[in-house]
Amino acid sequence: MINISKKAQNYLKNILLKKDYVKKLRISIKYPGTKYAECKMSYNTQQDFQNTDIEIKYFHFSIYVNNTILPHLKDSKIDLLYDELHQQLMLMAPYAKEKIDNNQYYNHSLFNKLDHFIQCYINPMLSSHGGQITLLEITNLGYVIIKFLGGCNGCSMVNTTLKENIEKQILNNFPLLKGVKDITKHNYGNHSFI
Repeated sequence: MINISKKAQNYLKNILLKKDYVKKLRISIKYPGTKYAECKMSYNTQQDFQNTDIEIKYFHFSIYVNNTILPHLKDSKIDLLYDELHQQLMLMAPYAKEKIDNNQYYNHSLFNKLDHFIQCYINPMLSSHGGQITLLEITNLGYVIIKFLGGCNGCSMVNTTLKENIEKQILNNFPLLKGVKDITKHNYGNHSFI
């Protein structure tokens, strides 16, 4: 899935040995399937992982990836590049910007397609404010039931974000749906964005 050169594997192994609090490596793509796609590798603690993550094992470490971006990581490579003064890891993901037919990779159910859409197109935008949404249900009448998490919980702009951004994006891409309803019990606090 992700080809990591021996030099890059040794470099990553040495970094992990120096950082006691780091337990895992993560590869993520912000805005996958768009011309704005950005690949990122980060060091994470044990608590930063979700049940949609998969583990890719290497000899000295594992890398975790959200399963929704796997198709965008096809033929990816990580190598260690050198110049006179520095060495730097380079992640090359040739399919990061490619729009991929969800039917080819994901379960055909509407719930799974919508969840993939939320993870790839809505949550990356909300994450810039420390928030995200989770898809709970699609009702028989075609309403999407969501819950706001993180910085979106208690944010004073949450209703505008819901109606002007999230609902419009979902209805434009899933025209058979009727609307989006938020069931979050919003509590304003230090975690809230605004």
